[in-house]
Amino acid sequence: MKNNFENKMENLSTPNTDFVKHQEVLKIGLLNSRKSSRIGIIFILVPIVLIVTVYLKIKLLTQWDFFVNFEDFVSKQNQTGSVNWTHILLFVFPILAAIINLLAITHFYIDKKSKEFIITIKYQLKNIIVLLIAAAMILAVFVYVLLLNKI
Repeated sequence: MKNNFENKMENLSTPNTDFVKHQEVLKIGLLNSRKSSRIGIIFILVPIVLIVTVYLKIKLLTQWDFFVNFEDFVSKQNQTGSVNWTHILLFVFPILAAIINLLAITHFYIDKKSKEFIITIKYQLKNIIVLLIAAAMILAVFVYVLLLNKI
């Protein structure tokens, strides 16, 4: 009985593992996912804090020095024609957060032998949440600008 089993095992052919070739590649992310999620959270919190403070100023009719100084700074910057800080805070920061987090969770690989371009997405919950919030903020600003210009 034992001899029969050994003969069968020796006569088995080795399995073909060519279809698992993409797993042989060491996947190094372009950015660290932990650091990029923290940076993305900061890039999202800055515009949210700005929007909340402006909303509180309007609704509570407060005249705190911080609100007044910030409003004076933004209006002076917009009048002089230099960098428009509100556009950077409300639109560029969420775009940067989305790009940074998208680069952190995606891996790219080009297999020249089989002429394949392989994109894999690493499931990191923090990065995906930051990416979705940034996309929602970009969409909200875009819709606001369209409605402001009355399409």
